[in-house]
Amino acid sequence: MLYKNIMVAYDGSEPSTEALVVAKDMVGDDASATLHVVSVIPIGAAGIGLDSPVQPVAGMSPVYTDLDTFNALLANAKEETLANMHQDVDGMLESVACAVKFDAYAAVKPATGICEYAADNSVDMIVMGRRGLGALRAMLGSVSYAVLHECDIPVVTVK
Repeated sequence: MLYKNIMVAYDGSEPSTEALVVAKDMVGDDASATLHVVSVIPIGAAGIGLDSPVQPVAGMSPVYTDLDTFNALLANAKEETLANMHQDVDGMLESVACAVKFDAYAAVKPATGICEYAADNSVDMIVMGRRGLGALRAMLGSVSYAVLHECDIPVVTVK
């Protein structure tokens, strides 16, 4: 098989779940392959919904009092994201022979995080969902559109 190190960008949506099914079918029987299931946490959202000494003001990014607070909030967000991913997809991946790695990756923007993770982990191909919102919406901010244009490796989008 040409692609042995495949990444699935997973955000819990139906399209990302479909992308996981496609990726699993591509490498599931190959014991030498690796399937990366990755959720990107936007750095500005790391403290949302968590206890923070300083709450964000409407329309502004959260304010962190120090680096330790930010790191604690980010670690908490990663832990929660990974737990949710395992809860959502562990049952779907029971029958695969390939290695499966789960990760929550922090980045400024989801598309940037997807491309950075792929580069950092020598990923051969990215499989991700797309919402099918049309050409105009895609040009205005679609994550799949941005990944298609930012990454230098094959990207498969699944609707």
